Amino acid sequence: MNRTIIVRRNYLHFIKKYQRYEKRHSNIPAHVSPAFRVKEGDHVIIGQCRPLSKTVRFNVLKVIQLDHPVVQRRHFLAYEIWLALLV
Repeated sequence: MNRTIIVRRNYLHFIKKYQRYEKRHSNIPAHVSPAFRVKEGDHVIIGQCRPLSKTVRFNVLKVIQLDHPVVQRRHFLAYEIWLALLV
């Protein structure tokens, strides 16, 4: 399991009998190249490849870095201060 991450894919499944959706998820093991810096909570784009092990059949192609809540809050506060200066 070295250089392997578990990608959780959330999706909605329609139940015809009840005319409703239910939340479901699937866990997909994917290999990460040492060139990528992946942290928990980042979004990734994966692509199918040849079997690398018993369960790993996907590679990480791109990492979409997400701002952590503390950084997002700082940006929001800066925006609020900027708006206050305009008014």
